[in-house]
Formats: sequence, structure tokens, C-alpha cells
Amino acid sequence: MVIDTNNINSGGTSGARGRTTAPVTTNGTKTSAPAPAEAAVSGSKDNVVLSSEAQNMVRLQAKISSLPDVNLDRVAAIKQAIAEGRFEINPERIAENMLKQDELLS
Repeated sequence: MVIDTNNINSGGTSGARGRTTAPVTTNGTKTSAPAPAEAAVSGSKDNVVLSSEAQNMVRLQAKISSLPDVNLDRVAAIKQAIAEGRFEINPERIAENMLKQDELLS
């Protein structure tokens, strides 16, 4: 069964939650609901169809989840630069980035 969330508050709903009373096809038209005995015999299960945007979000989330939290190669390079005295701190760049972060949060 596909639920059309675009028309959730329109006719054909029951109860305060806006649950559809009849199955909805992918083009948003309602189909006739099978009789309870017919549904039990066919053993049908509810299905969820995600939009292409939602599918992209799922793929991106999986990709992000597979990445490590810390870039260990970069950490090692910075540690080595500090140990060798090559690591330079640029206070202006730090201040600019802090202001950018503040703008994003406000």
C-alpha cells in the first residue's frame, strides 16, 4: 500500500492522524480496498515507496556512516609538523572561520 502524504488532510481520511481509508496508487488515485477476508488470504503486506530525494538521502547517510570520524592521516601529518616545528597557526584564518561558523548558527 502506498500512502499519498501530499493529500493527507483532504477527503478520504479517518481519525485525527489522517490515515487513508483506501490504498493509494503511485499517481495519487485511490483504489478499492480489498475485503478483510481477501486481504488475509492474499497475505499482503504494507509497502513504503521512497521518493528519489529520500533515496538519495539514504545513500548519502550510508556513505557518511561508512567514513571514519577522524582523518587519521591528517592527524598524523599535523602531529609530525608540530614535532618538526613546521606547523604554523594563522589567527586571522581561525577568526574568519569562527565568524563563518557563528553566521551559520544564527
